[in-house]
Amino acid sequence: MRRLIGAVAVATVVAGAVAAVPGPAQAAHRPPWHVTIKASATEVTLGKRVELTGHVNKSAAGKLVILQERPDAGAEWKNQRNALVHRDGHYSTFDKPTVNKRRLYRVILPATKHHKQGVSETVIVDVFTWVSLMSFPSVNKVDFDIEPAVAMDGVSYPTSLEAHVYHYPDAPTTQSVEFNLGHECTEFRGVFGLSDDSESGSQATVTATADNAPWFTHTFAVGETAPNDFIFETAPLKLRFESSSVIADADGLGAVGTPEVYCEQ
Repeated sequence: MRRLIGAVAVATVVAGAVAAVPGPAQAAHRPPWHVTIKASATEVTLGKRVELTGHVNKSAAGKLVILQERPDAGAEWKNQRNALVHRDGHYSTFDKPTVNKRRLYRVILPATKHHKQGVSETVIVDVFTWVSLMSFPSVNKVDFDIEPAVAMDGVSYPTSLEAHVYHYPDAPTTQSVEFNLGHECTEFRGVFGLSDDSESGSQATVTATADNAPWFTHTFAVGETAPNDFIFETAPLKLRFESSSVIADADGLGAVGTPEVYCEQ
């Protein structure tokens, strides 16, 4: 009888010990931290900051979230910087992109005793900058040349386009050049006008098109210019510029002063 009682007592102790140890199933029930993220803009200019803010559980106050970034979905996430979680669960941080390429951001809150790691959604920020149009390849050029500088109305514009009129047999009456932008650019800025190299009394019509859709045309006399800032409805593959002298025996040379485009690589 003593042996039976002793066996029952040992079994009871062992069963209690097993019940007291938390198993994998209990650990798996730790909820992950809830992490949100919001970018101050979906598009920024190179050199400007993008602010990133969000919330986590209030119980994470005093802990640090980690901002991560990568250039595309196939790249590895890289840690950027930490941000403190305030008493209300709010955090704020930033990034300052160094290249004009798309960036993907997320925020994580590392695992703790009572929570699994929390990971925010991913936000996408496009990074643009102004670059010279001449940084893109020019094609199909017909006497519309890239010049170190072109003067219009007494003002010198560096890195510009200038038409040249020639009078050899079958010489073209319209000068033109195209640039392949590869759908990377969304805006244009520059100054259209008539080069000071034009003859007195001359005029020229200058036209600009994006993928064959005209977006600028004007006839200029000597001393006339027109600054132009244009936002494309869709990022074009090609920009084309044309110049045509319109006064007989007075060569008008159309020009585009310091043309630039707003682009993302």
